[in-house]
Amino acid sequence: MVLSPGDATDYYFAAGTSMAAPHVSGVAALIVGKYGRMNPAQLKAIIQKSADDILKPGADPFTGKGRINAVSAVQ
Repeated sequence: MVLSPGDATDYYFAAGTSMAAPHVSGVAALIVGKYGRMNPAQLKAIIQKSADDILKPGADPFTGKGRINAVSAVQ
């Protein structure tokens, strides 16, 4: 969930691919910056392996592989 601005005085929580894409893109850039060029499958594997599993163990329909973790992805 991301806190997003509404009109002049309101905020709301939003979720979904539109909210996730900038976070994943940023972490992907950090990974490539640290390790250099790689193919998309390698990049995806690092992102998924470093994600925090936040609901039931394993992948699930609501959070997929979990919440992205930038620090873990570049350690």
